[in-house]
Formats: sequence, structure tokens, C-alpha cells
Amino acid sequence: PNESLILLIVLIPLAFLLRARIKKFYTDLLNNLKELKLSAVEKVMLGGLIFLILTSFINTFYWPVSMWDSVVLYDFRGHVFASTGFLKGALTSEYYYSYPLLTSLAHTIIYLGGGKYPQFIYSLFYLSLGLSFFGFLREFVSRKAGIFFTMLLMITGPLFYHSLFSYTNLTYTIYVSLGAILIHLWSRKKDFGYLILSAIMMGLSVHVRATEPFWLAALLVVVMLSIYRKNIFGFLVYPLILLPVRQIWVFYQRFISQGALVEIANKMEFRGILMALFDWDKWFQIGDYLYKHVVIPWGPIFLAFVLAATMIILKRQKNNFLIFIITLLFIGVLIAGVFIFSIYLDYWNRIGDATERLSMLFYPLFIYSIALVVSKIKDSE
Repeated sequence: PNESLILLIVLIPLAFLLRARIKKFYTDLLNNLKELKLSAVEKVMLGGLIFLILTSFINTFYWPVSMWDSVVLYDFRGHVFASTGFLKGALTSEYYYSYPLLTSLAHTIIYLGGGKYPQFIYSLFYLSLGLSFFGFLREFVSRKAGIFFTMLLMITGPLFYHSLFSYTNLTYTIYVSLGAILIHLWSRKKDFGYLILSAIMMGLSVHVRATEPFWLAALLVVVMLSIYRKNIFGFLVYPLILLPVRQIWVFYQRFISQGALVEIANKMEFRGILMALFDWDKWFQIGDYLYKHVVIPWGPIFLAFVLAATMIILKRQKNNFLIFIITLLFIGVLIAGVFIFSIYLDYWNRIGDATERLSMLFYPLFIYSIALVVSKIKDSE
């Protein structure tokens, strides 16, 4: 593929010119690794992580875009941008401008650079998820525990699988889940840098997937926590950063659609919602749908999270209570979203795979919570 050729053309002359520096870097890296004094278990786990990441990159550098939604939408828009420079006028169907553009713009950059296979971007996202998650965990757990729980996250089937192709779910998972974890870090560390970064990530999540209101749940958590702690800075700064970042897509969508798009919220009849709230048959259907397409795919990780949440409550682990509340609120958003779709879409119970893909954003939250609880119990012992 062209990406490999470009890399070789650039890297070979650079390696020749900078061979002395590269040799020094390699020597320093080996010395630093020796000073870390990694245990045999840590080396095995790191080896497993490196294997997963290299496997992801090898696949995405080799295979072209092939998944249906990517071929006809995300990647196709990247081709249109790269060849015409425009979306409006080039793509007239509402389908093409009803989804945010972040991933399509990433593809555009690759095509403008002469590349053919943009899927390695998702391997980069996968790598960034692992590095960020480990860095966040290390604020509270030991190095060995951090490596273990990071490996547990990275071997999670849906996350690894989505690093191999160009859907939006992995990217959205990273922005939303890490944005939520950053709120917890801000609360524990009292560092507003975490809060600012969380606001940016939550705002950018809307540029990946716009219909899911998890950003609103994060905003509610920060505002309520700021009021509780009488922290005016958090109360003002978070929405002042998040909302403008989000509104860029909202304004652009209205411009390009010329008013053709109507959000589902504008179609709602609250009388119908109130009637549906007391429709027990519908709730039974929703429960069955969520069990099949969300709870079962979550599997043992969800059971471990339930146990961790129980420990948070029984042991009164106040420092870990916030991440439990955030996760619980996000689950509420997921349930509310399925409820709304069950009212306004006749085929709502036939899109279980979409809900299953969306629910993968909970894996980092579950594993982060489990890691904190296990570490707290170990410290107390």
C-alpha cells in the first residue's frame, strides 16, 4: 500500500541521517527499561499488549476499507472531500450529512497525502486508548495492576475488533469514556486541567456521533458536583468549553441540510411518552432487548462491575463513588435512548447490533471502576 511506501521513502533517509541519535535513543531506552526492573509477569503482560497493538496495525495497514457503512458513508465522504473539497452540492442525500464528519475528515487527510488505506487511524485510536487508560489508572493503582487492567481492557473483543475497521464506535468510545474518567480524576486530584480536557473530549464526541446524549449526562454531573462543592469555576468552565465545541457540528449540520433535518427531540409528543412510560408490555420488551443485546455481550465484565459497585456502597469508598454514579447515569441514558427509539421507530428491536456496538463505551468505565475497588481493598488489607 501507498502508506508503507511513503513511510519507507521518508524513514530510510531520516534513519541514515539520524543514525547516531537513533542509536543513542535505542541505548537509552534499553537502559531505562532495565531500571524499571519489570517482573516476569509484567514482561509477559506487556508482551501481550504489544502483540495486540502490532496485530491491529498490521491488519489496518494491509486491508482496505470494506465494511458496509464505511464504504458507503464514512469513507465515501472522505473520498468526496479529497476530490472536490466540498460536501454540500457533491452529496445531495440527507443520509450523507446526517452523521458527523470527524472520521470522514481523518480519511480525507490520508487521501490528500496520497494514501489508500486510512484504517490504520483506528489502530492509532486503539493505541491511544491503552496509553491513556494506563496513565489514568496509574494515578491510583500500582504499575503491575495498571498493566493488568489495561491488558484486560485491550483484549476486550469489541474494542480490539473495532480497531480493525473504520466505524465510529471505537472513536466515540474513547472520547466519551475517557472524558468521563477525566471528571473523576478532576474530582480526586483537584486539577482543572483534567476538567478542561474532559470538556474538550465530550464536545468532540458529538463530532463522531451526534444523537447519543452522553455529553449531556457528563455536563449534568459536573454542574451538580460543582454546586455541591460550591465550585463556581467548574460550574462555568465545563459548559463554556463543551457547548461551543459541540455547537460547531450543530450549526454546520443546519447549514448544509438547509433545514431538512429534524432532530428526533423535535418530533416528540410528550403525551405519547407519558403513555409509553406506563406501558408495561413495552418495558418488558425493552428489558428483553437490553438483556440480549447489551447485558449478555458485556458478560463477566458487567458482573465484576456489579460486584465492584456493591463494594463501593458497602465499604463506603467515597473516593470511588463518583465513577459509579457517572457509569450508572450513562446506563440510564442508554436505557432512555432505547425507550425513545421504541416509541418512534417501528424497527427499533431489529437494530440490536447497533445498540451492542454503542454499549462498548462502558468497557473502560467498568474496568476502571473494578481496578479502583480492587486496589482500594488491597491497600486496606
